[in-house]
Amino acid sequence: PYFFQMNPMHTVPTINDNGVPLFDSHAIIIYLVSKYGKDDKLYPKDLVQQAHVNAMLHFESGVLFARLRGILEPVFYWGQTEVPQEKLDSIQKAYELLEGTLSTGGTDYLVGSSITLADVSVSTSLSTLNALFPVDATKYPAVIAYLKRIEQTLPNYKDINIDRANEALQLFNQKLGKA
Repeated sequence: PYFFQMNPMHTVPTINDNGVPLFDSHAIIIYLVSKYGKDDKLYPKDLVQQAHVNAMLHFESGVLFARLRGILEPVFYWGQTEVPQEKLDSIQKAYELLEGTLSTGGTDYLVGSSITLADVSVSTSLSTLNALFPVDATKYPAVIAYLKRIEQTLPNYKDINIDRANEALQLFNQKLGKA
């Protein structure tokens, strides 16, 4: 009952920071970085930079995560044993959109020359998508380079993202009867 009072959406993640209940990963990371961050590198105070970070956070939730969930939910909860081609095509379109963003940005990261919350968030969904539906390096070289760069620069990336993505792949394949 306490969890449902704290989070009427009944979703994870949910935190309680000294009596302040918060849910939704983006709301939580913005709050934590704004409150406890030593500087504004992860979430810039500059409104233009902040707007660019926010745009990529929305891309992550509205495109990457939405497409990932659209594939995983029917398999994990409804017993679907095959992924429809149009859903696979939508993953490729997401990679194409990200390739365009990375190719025209002129920086190593999604917003500016250092890691922001946009990279933290996008890399999480992207690493899982890549484990399940590998990015084609010939079609999307900027996405592959970005993933490698993130793996090398984001602390604990392998343990948090790659290892968990590989666990998701194993479970996914089990549910599809491929394990």
